[in-house]
Amino acid sequence: MKKNNFLKFILFLFFLSSNIFFLYCQNNLSLHQNFKTGSEVLLDSLHLLLNKRVALITNHSGVIKDGRHILDILISKGINIVRIFTPEHNFFADDENRNYYNGIEIISLYNKNKNIKDEYLRDVDILIYDIQDLGVRFYTYTSTLYFTMRDAFRNEITFILCDRPAIHNLNYISGFMLEPEFSSFVGSIPTPVCYGMTTGELGNYLKSLIDSDNKTLDLRIMKMQDYNRNIDYENLNFIWINPSPNIRSLESARLYPALCFLEGTNFSEGRGTEYPFTLFGAPFCDNDILLNELNKYNLPGVNFEKVEFIPTKDKYGSTPKYSNEKCLGIKINLKNFRQFEPMETAVAILLTLKNTQKDFKWINNNFIDKLAGSDKLRIMIDNHENYLTILNSWKNEVENFKNVISKFLLY
Repeated sequence: MKKNNFLKFILFLFFLSSNIFFLYCQNNLSLHQNFKTGSEVLLDSLHLLLNKRVALITNHSGVIKDGRHILDILISKGINIVRIFTPEHNFFADDENRNYYNGIEIISLYNKNKNIKDEYLRDVDILIYDIQDLGVRFYTYTSTLYFTMRDAFRNEITFILCDRPAIHNLNYISGFMLEPEFSSFVGSIPTPVCYGMTTGELGNYLKSLIDSDNKTLDLRIMKMQDYNRNIDYENLNFIWINPSPNIRSLESARLYPALCFLEGTNFSEGRGTEYPFTLFGAPFCDNDILLNELNKYNLPGVNFEKVEFIPTKDKYGSTPKYSNEKCLGIKINLKNFRQFEPMETAVAILLTLKNTQKDFKWINNNFIDKLAGSDKLRIMIDNHENYLTILNSWKNEVENFKNVISKFLLY
């Protein structure tokens, strides 16, 4: 009798789990079928662009799910594209300067002023922005978005922002707010380091900073269809496209907010290797000690392993730190994206380097301050402050920011 009851219980569990799995697959299939990027939503509303002179702010990440670029589609639909503006790394995100695409002039915004000259907007009615972002303030596409929105405001041009799915965790916000004296092209938007918004939501927030009492930016956000804050990028079946030359995988894109801080130190962040922004080290690094100390933090979502690597020049001639030198270091393996905490991981790495590596240094006139948006991080690490003390130092700023942006969220 007991045996029969046990078998019934097992069959019940199997039936229940099978139904749950079926519903999960059905929901995900539905999601994949109905999801649309902001650019696809725009393509369903081409009447907005008819008889208009249009310029695009984009690079090769501006694609829809089937891999076609929005620019090619708009051209095929007969939309009058008068100019293309590109962010850092240029249109093909390969650091090569190209002046035309399909006969349309390309203008790089990675120039002295980092914005669009008024003379390039006199024959433009609408600016369209469509670029994949990483959700971190120092990824310079955020500055390009902010500056070009101000350009559109100044010239009274309609700004259409095509929203794109987040690679980052939209439920995670962390890091210091940008302090004005540390503003730069790697930090111009007044947000924490990791700001927890889609590009469209960020644009919504930035508009509130741009508008004046007697003038407002004509911002039109192409909101994504069937999207929410808990959808992971990899479940949307996108063709992976490197958003910039050294972001070469989904894992590196997600680890980037933590490891980019190494650019402010004399440790390599992995540039010049096959796996930039997933490993770090230096010729003088003691990675046995480093591994042991990092493991003590029990950081969620990642684990560490020792690694050796030799950075080399890339095909464009860029020379990374320690080119052709063997580096000893650490590889970070991302195990659970939703648990991973980039800022907390960055602080653990920087503190450990400062406390265990005698040759560790800040470089480039304390470039770390521009990345952090404040000198507080560097000063606290130099003072060997407690790990939790550092993390708590931005807690109030982050909570205030969450309250501010709540009305600008779209999903």
